[in-house]
Amino acid sequence: MDSDKNVGGRDRLIRAVLAVVLTIVSLRWLRSGKHKRGLLAGIGALGLGFNASTGYCGFNDTLDIDTTADDDDVFAPNVDDEPADESTDVSVDFTSSDDAEASNGHASGKLTCAVCEDPIVPGERRGPNEEGAIVHESCE
Repeated sequence: MDSDKNVGGRDRLIRAVLAVVLTIVSLRWLRSGKHKRGLLAGIGALGLGFNASTGYCGFNDTLDIDTTADDDDVFAPNVDDEPADESTDVSVDFTSSDDAEASNGHASGKLTCAVCEDPIVPGERRGPNEEGAIVHESCE
């Protein structure tokens, strides 16, 4: 048996969905007394489940069909030679020297009250005042 993968992407996903559907059909037929149909559906579910989980199909191998190159494999991570997305980290400072007083200490990383200029600690109730500056709830 050739161990190379020849089932990929959407083909594997369709086979997995069909395996689940055939399993349900097989169980219903077996419960209703249609044992031959239930057994055949169960064997089909096992075959399609094997194809979906391993990525290998004997019929595809016999007929020289390879669906791994058609589209991306939905069950495997992206292993292309090129990275999918090259991103660059950019740091932007939107404050100017005129905004230093209005920033309430945002540039330094500490939040201060615009009215009393005391630091606002995490968990302390705060909100914007009429001018939009962050203040303690008691300083509003």
